[in-house]
Amino acid sequence: MRYLALLLAGLVSLPAAALTKVNLYQTEVVLDQQNDESDDQARIQGMEQVIVRATGDKSSLDNDVVKKALQHNSRYLTQISSNDDNGQETMTLGFSEPHIRSLLTQAQLPFWPAYRSNVLVWLVEDKNYDRTIAWEHSDSEPLKTLVQDAKARGLPLTVPVGDFDDITGIETSDLWGDFTGPIAQASSRYPTDAVLVIRVQDDAINWTLYDQSGQQMMDDAKEPITGQASGEQPIDQVVNDVSQYFAKKNAVLISSQSSESVVADFSAIKNADEFFTLEKSLKSLSSVAALDIVRIQGDDVQYRVHLLATPENFEQEVLRTKLVDKVDTQTVSSGETVPDFGYVIGSGINAPQGTDTDNTAVVANNAQATPDATNASNNTEITSSSETEQGATADDELAKVPSTLYFKWKE
Repeated sequence: MRYLALLLAGLVSLPAAALTKVNLYQTEVVLDQQNDESDDQARIQGMEQVIVRATGDKSSLDNDVVKKALQHNSRYLTQISSNDDNGQETMTLGFSEPHIRSLLTQAQLPFWPAYRSNVLVWLVEDKNYDRTIAWEHSDSEPLKTLVQDAKARGLPLTVPVGDFDDITGIETSDLWGDFTGPIAQASSRYPTDAVLVIRVQDDAINWTLYDQSGQQMMDDAKEPITGQASGEQPIDQVVNDVSQYFAKKNAVLISSQSSESVVADFSAIKNADEFFTLEKSLKSLSSVAALDIVRIQGDDVQYRVHLLATPENFEQEVLRTKLVDKVDTQTVSSGETVPDFGYVIGSGINAPQGTDTDNTAVVANNAQATPDATNASNNTEITSSSETEQGATADDELAKVPSTLYFKWKE
C-alpha cells in the first residue's frame, strides 16, 4: 500500500498531468504572543484561511453560516501543534475535510477542487529602468511575497529555474512588451496549465494571464486576461484576482444531492482491507462529492457515486490511483445482474463495520421487511430503509443513473 501511495503522489509531478493537488485543510498561523487569547484567534484565523482556500473567494467569510461556524471552530479541528519558526511561535492547524465540505454545502458556497491549474510565473522588476527577471532562487521580495501569498490561497505556482535555456530563451523586453511568441516558446518547456506574466514597477503592477500551456500558446494563442494592481499590497491583489479567476472557472456548488451520478462496480475485492482502501481512495478524488453503497455481494462492491465532474473525469481519476483496472462492458458476463440499489451481502466478504449498511438498511424477506436483520443469511438481499419507506423501485433508481462503470481490483 505504501508503494501504491508513493505512485499516486508521484503522478502529481508528471509532465502529462500538470494539475497539482493542493493541501486545502492544513494551515500555519503566527501567534500573537502579546495577546492572552492568541490561541483562540489563531484557530479562527486558520479556519478562515482554509475556507478561503477551499472556495477561492475571500467574500465567503461574510456568509452568515460561516460566521457562526467560526465561533465553533473546535468542531472542525483535527490537529493542533505548536512550532517555533526562527524564534517566532506558530500554530499548525488541521481541519476535517468532510466537516469543511459539509459546511460549504450548508452555506451554499462553491468548492474549488484540490486538483488545480499550475501557473508558470514570469516576474519582471523595473528598478530605475533596469529590468530583471526573477528566477526561482532570486532574492526578489515581490517574488517571495507572491509565492507566500499563492501558497496561502492554494494557487500552485511554478517559477522558471533560470538555467541556460531560460536565460538564452527569453529577454526582459519580450516579457515587458508582452510578446506572445517568445513567451510561448520559453514557457513550452514547463509542464504547466497557464502562464502568468507580472511586470512590477515601484508599487504598481500590470499582469497578463494566458489560460493555456506554453505549447498550446504556440499552437493557437487565445486572448489573455489582463489586470492591474497598486497600493500597499499589489502582489496580494494579483494573487487574489488570479485565484478568483480559476476558482470561478473550476468551482462546483455542492448540493445535498449531486446533480450527476454514476454507478461504479468493483470486482475482486477479497477482504475488508482492500474494501476500505478502495473507499478511502474514492472519497479522496476531486471528482467525487459523495458515495452511497449500492451492493456488496461476494467479492463485488457497487457504489453510486455523486459527481463533481463528468463520469469520464471520474473514470480517469480512478484509473490514476493504480488500484484497479478498467473492465470493458463487453467482457461483463451476460448473466450479471444490474444494479438494484439494495445491499447484497455475499459469502466472499461481509459488509464491513462502519459502512452505511449498519444503520440504514432493513432486510427484505419474501418482499416484506423483517424487523431483525440478524436472521439474514449470507446471500440475503438488503434494501435501504429510505427505499422501503418511499416505495422506490429499482427501475426508478436506474432511471436516474446514466451508466455503470466496471473496474477490477489489481492482483
